[in-house]
Amino acid sequence: MEQWGRRAVPTDQKAIPKAGWHEYLQWLLGHRRRFVVREMSMMPTLLPGDTVLAEMDAAVKVGDVAIASHPTQPDILLIKRIQDIFYDGGVYLISDNTEEISAQDSRHFGVFAANQIHGRVTSHLASPPGRTL
Repeated sequence: MEQWGRRAVPTDQKAIPKAGWHEYLQWLLGHRRRFVVREMSMMPTLLPGDTVLAEMDAAVKVGDVAIASHPTQPDILLIKRIQDIFYDGGVYLISDNTEEISAQDSRHFGVFAANQIHGRVTSHLASPPGRTL
């Protein structure tokens, strides 16, 4: 993987599509929220500075990238991949970059409650200048 070039997403992880006109319209209509990635825990899928759009209160499934509340600091939102959904509604969230030492996910916090999952990432809006997808 080139740090500033195209990103390869492992085959077991779904890539996030680039936002098209429909996603921009959904955002303008208030049906999507914009989030900026701050950490390296979702590399190579998402890099620090990347901007994504998310559908809030959307149904999620295994493999989706979700927006979730931090378990101990609810005002902080996390972007993580759904690895498992349990019959009781619990959700196991994992970072794509499991080697990142600062990655905080279910390996540290345990299973997230369903009400801590706020939505799913639907598209990739932009990258920092000088970086191509």
